[in-house]
Amino acid sequence: MGITKKVWIDYRNKSKIDLKEPIAIVGSSGLRSVGKIVVDELVEKTHPKLFAELFSYGFPAVYYGPSYLGAPSGVGVKIMKGSVVQLPSVEFYALDRHKQNQDIIITRGYQSYNALNQYAVADKVTDLFKEFRVKKVISLGAQVIEEGITSCATDPELLEELYKFGIKRTNVDTFIGFSGLVVAIGRKKGLKGVCIFANTTQNLANPEYPDFNAAKELLEKIGEILSIKVDTSDLEARRMVQRELMEEIIKKEERREEKRKREQEREESRGYV
Repeated sequence: MGITKKVWIDYRNKSKIDLKEPIAIVGSSGLRSVGKIVVDELVEKTHPKLFAELFSYGFPAVYYGPSYLGAPSGVGVKIMKGSVVQLPSVEFYALDRHKQNQDIIITRGYQSYNALNQYAVADKVTDLFKEFRVKKVISLGAQVIEEGITSCATDPELLEELYKFGIKRTNVDTFIGFSGLVVAIGRKKGLKGVCIFANTTQNLANPEYPDFNAAKELLEKIGEILSIKVDTSDLEARRMVQRELMEEIIKKEERREEKRKREQEREESRGYV
């Protein structure tokens, strides 16, 4: 007996959606949450209009580990402000830039719990992009190997365009999760797309532990590419708080280690060791 992997999109008054030569920006949870942070900041700072949501049987409410690695998860709902329940979803926002003759679809992604559902969701997302005649998809993420901002793309000429912004080609051979899959499936449907990565460091204890510095660098680069001014001072402040917290944790560990060594030396001097 087969299991239906259902995916559907709900629109907010679809007949009134008028997008001019749109570019789609895609980000989701993932390595150090870099792509997710950038998309969250774009939504908060540019005030786009939510026009559609994608729902899926493959979206858990709770992950027991890093979501982009297909971690064990729990089915359920989100509990929002005011104790209102809401299904997990991919959110599509329209940023009106008719004066520039090019609007932006900001896509706040959500990771499915396995590969089959991930493909089904990415397939539906790219159908929406095709329907609204998206000219280019820009997918956001992070990697731990190369310094600076790097990229890969569906077409070599897109890489040449990015090089003008100081973005070099990546030598990383995989991009795990929702955001990269959207670009790759889009390529099969004739959509042009690029994946842009910020450099980060791994946090093995918590792979999605936010890297605000990498997110800030990536957001500034996206702003440069799209000619959008986005205030990144919030990210800088959060980065400083995070650094101070980490420094305090390191100091506590050092004090704990010094105390352990002193106790060991006392025991040795008494002849117990």
